Amino acid sequence: MIFRASEFFRRVKQGRLGLAAGVLVVAAGCASGPGRPPEKSPASPAGGGMREQVVPEGVFREHILARCVREDPVPSVVERYLGISSEYFREGSGSDGMIELELGLAAGHRHPLLLMTLGQLYLLAGQGNPDLLPVEGPAADVGSYEQNKPRLLGRARQLLAEAVRKRPDDAALDYLLADVARTLGETARADSLVARGHGKCTGGRSFRILQLYQELYRHPPRYLGGPAPEFPQVAVDKGIGGDVVLDLLLSPAGEVRQYEVVESPSAALSKAAWQSLRAGRFEAASVGKYAVWSWLRVTTSFNLRS
Repeated sequence: MIFRASEFFRRVKQGRLGLAAGVLVVAAGCASGPGRPPEKSPASPAGGGMREQVVPEGVFREHILARCVREDPVPSVVERYLGISSEYFREGSGSDGMIELELGLAAGHRHPLLLMTLGQLYLLAGQGNPDLLPVEGPAADVGSYEQNKPRLLGRARQLLAEAVRKRPDDAALDYLLADVARTLGETARADSLVARGHGKCTGGRSFRILQLYQELYRHPPRYLGGPAPEFPQVAVDKGIGGDVVLDLLLSPAGEVRQYEVVESPSAALSKAAWQSLRAGRFEAASVGKYAVWSWLRVTTSFNLRS
């Protein structure tokens, strides 16, 4: 989908009867690379020192922060419990998978991904999924949903909070805790947890677990609008125009944290494009309803017309 600014800047070029216009064009993803050599930005003014590497091409350009790339290997015994749980879930016997995970915890395998998986299952049970109502364990069915709900969500909160202590920089855990709070009607607490998660790591194994159990679709980021770019007078004077292509690193809060110049006729046009985009509004990429770090490619056209 392509968006164009509703208004654009016009200026009479000095020394000739010409018009210059800057038009903002935003494309989600990129089917082909630029034809000219890329001009890399020497710094990222919006990034607060962030120097993330741009990910490969594609419509959904999810990004895992450099500090978040390394994930410790999961012990084989934990993988076995996770595998049994997912198999039961796919067969429609998720409650049996929950019992297996509880047995894993009882055996001392309190790995954060095991805690997260079981916490998410208790959350889904507390939201009313009948296939996830455990018949054994600390929050076993007592016969009434009104009685089961706070017990199931309380168990989910307990497990997820323990996982956060073991994996404090994982946004998925804050997002799930926010779901628990929202299901309990604690809206302010839920919003606070989501905001906390926006500064943490997204992607990786924990987000694949979210996708597995909630069957989530991935949504690319979107440009929602902003001011039109101004055509720099120095470029007008030299007769320089064309397309500026920038890669923007968007946080889960939809904030532009870094940019890279993919293609540009001049540094002046790159700066002008960036200044208009930094004042724009963006919707972050997401896995289901869970926002993630991502890149968005944006093209700004500066046209000289005689």
